Amino acid sequence: MFKLKTQGSMQSLPLSDAIKSVEKRLAVVTTWAFFGAFGMGFVLSGFSASSWGLGLTGYALLITGFIGHVLINLSFDTEFSNGEVALGLVLLGISALSLLGSWWLDPKFSGVNLGIALAGFAGMTACLLFYLVIKHGVRGTFSVIHTLRKR
Repeated sequence: MFKLKTQGSMQSLPLSDAIKSVEKRLAVVTTWAFFGAFGMGFVLSGFSASSWGLGLTGYALLITGFIGHVLINLSFDTEFSNGEVALGLVLLGISALSLLGSWWLDPKFSGVNLGIALAGFAGMTACLLFYLVIKHGVRGTFSVIHTLRKR
């Protein structure tokens, strides 16, 4: 047995499960290190130069990173951990607050920058729907959204 620390507690896992867990983490970190770094670089360059091409290329790379993460989860037969979901929601909130702050406080914030940001948020919304369809299927996704709407 091999001790592997997962989500704050020590668990005993067979060595093969521990190796699979480490391999999955390595694949996720590698995917996000590549696509996340280049994606954010292009997004920031797109905002600073008010360039549609650079900004949308950056968001395309970030979306590719997310799709890669979903495919890694599927290949390792896992789902997003609570920490990954929390990190994603926190980053989405920070992104939204940063957009609003820049839009209101920066006199040089152009319509191109607003368009790039709205296209990015549309892409993130599409990623969320893609994930829900992968996880729950089309009918299950409708049920999840319909249940949330009734509350």
